[in-house]
Amino acid sequence: MRLTLLLLLSLTTFAAEKKYTFRDFSPTRYIDGPRLTPAMQKDKGTLMFFWAYELESPSGGDSLKFFQKIADDHKEDLVVIGIENLGIDGSPKNITTLLKKTGVTCTIYSGCRAPFKISLYPYICAFDREGKLIYSGNPKAADLAEAIAKAVAKPEKKDGKEDPKKDDKDKPKIDPKKGA
Repeated sequence: MRLTLLLLLSLTTFAAEKKYTFRDFSPTRYIDGPRLTPAMQKDKGTLMFFWAYELESPSGGDSLKFFQKIADDHKEDLVVIGIENLGIDGSPKNITTLLKKTGVTCTIYSGCRAPFKISLYPYICAFDREGKLIYSGNPKAADLAEAIAKAVAKPEKKDGKEDPKKDDKDKPKIDPKKGA
């Protein structure tokens, strides 16, 4: 009985530690900015921030401006995507008006199918260059800076050697001492 209970507990703990990737998140309705494509994210980190129109409109879009600054500062190595996630007053027209008023030009969607519930705004999900989720939460400034640094970091080479090109991986290895 104890063994069964421990086994069941270990299986549920293992399931709770699932590692998410960008593919587990699916933005739903495109609003504004560059359309999200795989080519846009190639060899870049991704920062997805969830926000609510109802919280941004009265403040003049302060957090939207903040994330736009991050997008501008890291345009070479980070894709910034805003997800308006509450949707009560956040109609596409209202959102577009707020974006123009605040000067936000990064990619904005309304709604997202996420693998977990998001109810605190702004909420951040940072993905590394391989699309793996490396941070999620409502960050403090130091946490956000660290998440961005991890997201834009280039992958380390294994054993200090460069990875062989894809074409070289497929070719059979030839020992130079034995000849061709």
